[in-house]
Amino acid sequence: LRKNTNSQARMAHLTAGRAVSLEPEKKEKIWSKMGLTSNTGIAIISVLGLISVAVTKTLWTKSMFISLDFHFPLLTCAISCAVTMVFITPIFMLGDGLKPIPKGSYGSFTTVAVFTCIDLACMNMGLDYLSVSVQQALNALTPAAVILFELIFYGKVRAVYVYLPFIPLIAGSIITTLASGETATSPEGIIIMIVAIFSGALKAITTHDYLVKMKNEMGILSFLFWLDAFMLLMLLPWAHMQGEFRSLAQWKHLAAPIPWLVVLANGSFGGLRAWLVKVVLKYNTPLTKVVCDIIIKASTIILAVMIFHTILPPLMALGITLTIVGFGFYSMAAFREKKTIRDKTKKSKDINKPSKTDEMTIAVDVEPLRGPHDEDDDRDDEPLLRAKALLQRR
Repeated sequence: LRKNTNSQARMAHLTAGRAVSLEPEKKEKIWSKMGLTSNTGIAIISVLGLISVAVTKTLWTKSMFISLDFHFPLLTCAISCAVTMVFITPIFMLGDGLKPIPKGSYGSFTTVAVFTCIDLACMNMGLDYLSVSVQQALNALTPAAVILFELIFYGKVRAVYVYLPFIPLIAGSIITTLASGETATSPEGIIIMIVAIFSGALKAITTHDYLVKMKNEMGILSFLFWLDAFMLLMLLPWAHMQGEFRSLAQWKHLAAPIPWLVVLANGSFGGLRAWLVKVVLKYNTPLTKVVCDIIIKASTIILAVMIFHTILPPLMALGITLTIVGFGFYSMAAFREKKTIRDKTKKSKDINKPSKTDEMTIAVDVEPLRGPHDEDDDRDDEPLLRAKALLQRR
């Protein structure tokens, strides 16, 4: 009877497993025709989507500033926040709903929002004042600021091979800025980009762990919604103090619907890029994200030179090349350092973890110590002490 029951249970389990697996087989059918799995397909699409959205966002924003004469960088950030919130809201209504900010985290979340707001606003203002090539070259210096602040605030020293790429990176950024000429750069734009670099670096070293924790607890969509809401409350008064609302009232395309559609469509790319970064990290390795960043940086600069007909003197071309090469080498070096630390940590955990043989030996050695009255006397800790001593010897 026991054998028959087990056989029937086993058959029912196999049948259920076969029934459950029918639906995934249908989903895999399209990808299998191309020789791919669904996860591989999502990974490829997410990488291509992130590169396309990131490059298009920068070039589109610069085109708005030039072609539409929409020189309102702070309002551009505010519109991006508002459009992202509008697009996310129906997802909350159809799904699990909007998750609140955890109690006791309002101060830390506000700090994240302030640094992010300053970073994005100054990046847009720098893009308005400078050419795309110069803005991207200066933006590539953010890792150098992160390394500097880590050393000053935390005394953190990196591996030597992490510092070496900063030689071509810093040299390339300086050469690109100096060789760009007065038409492609301005002192105000350089100062604004320096503020953006420092705010981005401070956000990276002070709130990285908190950001990871919040995204896991709240979900990426809830996190984006509240982050955009906080930034919107800061961007609107900032834009008013900068006089952008008064200038917007005199904008020549104020009553035209097509330019506004272009501006609003551009605003949707900000939230889409943040979501694609999460998807890329979920379905790809961190190395893939590193390669994406390098491709985005190089593609943005090269396409900007072609689209906006930027005059590229030989010295400026040399600076751009050094910047891209230095940024690429640093990204690979940082990935190698993280991988080395992760491997060492995993190896140390494996060494300290007792094997099954050790656990069996401990159980055999400890069990005889327990007598019929051991639960009532003062020798309850003796087996634990003996087990601990045995582990230390092994």
